[in-house]
Amino acid sequence: MYGGVDIHVHQGPDLYERIQDHNELARAARGAGMRAICLKCHNFPTAQMALTTDKEVPGIDVFGSIVCNLQVGGVNPNAVEAAIKYGVRQIYLPTIDSTNHEKLTGVVGQHGTGLTIKGGLSDYVLKQPRIDLLDTDGALMPEVGVILDLVGQADLIFNFGHVGFAEMEAVIREARKHDVAKLVVDHPFFSKLDLAQQQALADHGVYVNYTAGELLPRWWRVSIKDFAAAIRQIGPERMVLSSDCGQLHNPPEVEGLRMTCQLLLEEGLDEAAIKRMFHTNPADLLYG
Repeated sequence: MYGGVDIHVHQGPDLYERIQDHNELARAARGAGMRAICLKCHNFPTAQMALTTDKEVPGIDVFGSIVCNLQVGGVNPNAVEAAIKYGVRQIYLPTIDSTNHEKLTGVVGQHGTGLTIKGGLSDYVLKQPRIDLLDTDGALMPEVGVILDLVGQADLIFNFGHVGFAEMEAVIREARKHDVAKLVVDHPFFSKLDLAQQQALADHGVYVNYTAGELLPRWWRVSIKDFAAAIRQIGPERMVLSSDCGQLHNPPEVEGLRMTCQLLLEEGLDEAAIKRMFHTNPADLLYG
């Protein structure tokens, strides 16, 4: 765990009930010797939370992010530009408000069983059109290009969120035009990307981020044996390990990561491969 970097972890306060708040999370990660964490919230930017936590919990670097869901105006360059000026290090395409999210979970606007917003969502919110990055002709919405330009200039992580594979392919083509070098696809098993699609993304220079959450009971998508085999196939050079923890039904971040690293050791992956995915690659993405 010492020196680890988690680029995908959830914390309170949040519309979803979380197992730790931002300060508790940072203290626990610092206690395990981790180097850095990047806070994520589906509904609101975490920039100011990260700045406060970084000051309150010295000894670990805490970074923020923004997710382009409806609560920030969707794929909104204005919100992204402001978040960048606040110092976020990761920009996410839509997650819970993407059209693809409903295909993954069966719900819109929130996550589904085990992770729901207290009191639910109003009829107004539920009736809002979900976000598809492609129009009927398959063209990428122009706002994505504007955001990619901002990301390229700032050299930040651009994360695919929960969008579909066809949208990812279109984003990759556009990203090349804007010198975006840090593309990440999260929890590909949760997102129902098969191994050939994951390999194709890695071949295009995308970092494939495997998460503890994909192995845990609520959103179990893959056996540890297949998880480890996929790492061997794609190769740790293009991969990241993160927790995606913070939910009440999952262990706290540190334990989720410890379990994942231990399971991978038991599957025969060596420490060098794990450190490449959990230390070096995420550090390069956040600090590089």
